[in-house]
Amino acid sequence: MKRILSIILAAFALLSCDPAEKTNDSFSADNILDTRWKGTWRSLQGSIIKEQSEVTLKFTSADKGTFIQKRSSSPSKESYEMQYAVSGKNITFDCPVINGTWAVSDYTEKTMTLTLLPDKNGIMILVKE
Repeated sequence: MKRILSIILAAFALLSCDPAEKTNDSFSADNILDTRWKGTWRSLQGSIIKEQSEVTLKFTSADKGTFIQKRSSSPSKESYEMQYAVSGKNITFDCPVINGTWAVSDYTEKTMTLTLLPDKNGIMILVKE
């Protein structure tokens, strides 16, 4: 009886998962085209946060967009034009502050986490607006 109950509970748990919440296996360049993401950027030294900012990334075309940063130490925002390229689960930015290749380490339709490669000394945790 316990075995049957366990099977039923496992099946119920699988069926209750939201199929709209896709994992990073489903990330592609199409997922970010014409989207706007807001969140935090952190510069790390080991596990210590060296710098932190509120950021907004606007992906306005297949290879261009805007990066907006509000540093915690400044009341004003800085805006930069950015170019980007997606290759698999990596996004390479040509833009001050976030220049380099970032791995999409976690992705759903509503959230995205980017980790700066190769040293993983930067992280962006973003929510789709």
